[in-house]
Amino acid sequence: MTGVRVIGVSKSHGLLRVLQDIDLAVEPGEFTVLLGPSGCGKTTLLNTIAGLDIPDSGSVFIGGRDVTNVDPSGRGIAMVFQSYALYPTMSVRRNLSFGLRVRSVQRDEVERRVAWASQMLQIGELLDRKPNQLSGGQRQRVAIGRALVQKAGVFLFDEPLSNLDAKLRMETRVEIKRLHQELGATMLYVTHDQIEAMTLATRIAVMHKGRVIQYAPPDELYERPRTMFVAGFVGSLATNMMTTRLSPGDPPMITLGTGRFPLDRYDFTSAPAGDRDVVLSVRPENVSLATSGQAGTVEADTLFTEPMGADTLAWFTLAGQRISARLDPHAARGLTGRVRLAFDLDKVSLFDPASGDRL
Repeated sequence: MTGVRVIGVSKSHGLLRVLQDIDLAVEPGEFTVLLGPSGCGKTTLLNTIAGLDIPDSGSVFIGGRDVTNVDPSGRGIAMVFQSYALYPTMSVRRNLSFGLRVRSVQRDEVERRVAWASQMLQIGELLDRKPNQLSGGQRQRVAIGRALVQKAGVFLFDEPLSNLDAKLRMETRVEIKRLHQELGATMLYVTHDQIEAMTLATRIAVMHKGRVIQYAPPDELYERPRTMFVAGFVGSLATNMMTTRLSPGDPPMITLGTGRFPLDRYDFTSAPAGDRDVVLSVRPENVSLATSGQAGTVEADTLFTEPMGADTLAWFTLAGQRISARLDPHAARGLTGRVRLAFDLDKVSLFDPASGDRL
C-alpha cells in the first residue's frame, strides 16, 4: 500500500491564495476526506496531489517518492471526477478498458481486470450497454470501475456523488465504503457533505480559507473540535453556540441564564484565569428536558418543534439566545411554554470568542 505526504504546499491564482502552507500525511491504506465549504481549496489540494496543479511552493510525496514535478501518469494514482466523463459512444466494457488499452496492457490482463472490477461493483450485466442507457448511480459505478482497473496505489475522488439524488448518494456511499474495506487501498476523497465525510473517513482534514484547520478521526472532530469553525461545520445538526460566563475555581463554573454549571471534568488547554465571556458549544443530542428535582438545570422558553421521524428537534430561547435539543418524539409532543433544560457537561466545548480557539 502507498501513503501520501504533502509538505508546505502553497498555491495562488493571482492575488488569491488558494492553499497556504498545507502539511498533510495520509498513511498507507487510510481513507482521508478533505472536508470544507466551497472555495476552501480542497479540490485544488487534490489536484495538486494528482499533478493536475503544480504548487507554487512545497512538495508532494507518494509512496515515499517526490512527485512534485512528475506527470500525473507517472504518479501511480487513479482519479474519479465529479462528472462521470464516460465516453458516450463506447460500451461500459470499452469505457472500463480504454485506459488499459491505451497503455498497451495485454488483452487477457485487460479482460481479467474488467471482469474483476465489474464483479466488485456489481455491474457485470451492464458491460454491453452505452452510458445513455444507464442510471446516474450506474454511471458513477462505471466511473469508479474505470479507476479501479488501473490497480493504482492511491485513489482520488473529487466529489463523486454530488450529481446523484439523496437515495443514490447513500447507496453509492455504502459501495465506496465496502470497496475501501475490501481493497485496503489508500483513498483521498473531496466533499462538502459532512455525512459523507463522517461515514467514510478514517481521518478528516477540515479545510477553511486554504488551510487545514484540524486533521483527526471523525469522533475526535465531533467531540473535541479545535476551533469554533470546526464545531460549527461538523455535524448533521448544527451545534448550539451560546455566549456564557466562565469563572475560575475548583471546579470552574459557567453561568448561563438562571443556571450555574460546574466543569469538574472539562479538559482545559490551560487553567482559566479570571471571569471572562466564552462561547459554549453543545450539540442538540446533549441537551435534554430536565427531570423533576434534577440539579444543574436552566429555564428556557419553547419556540417550536420539528418532527424528524425517529427524533424531534425542539427549539428554545435561553438567556436571549436560541438553542435546539434533539428529543424523543414522545417527550417533545405538545411541548410548549417554559421548561427546564439539562446539559451533558462531559460533551460541551468552550472557545475563546476572539480567536475562535478551543479553551
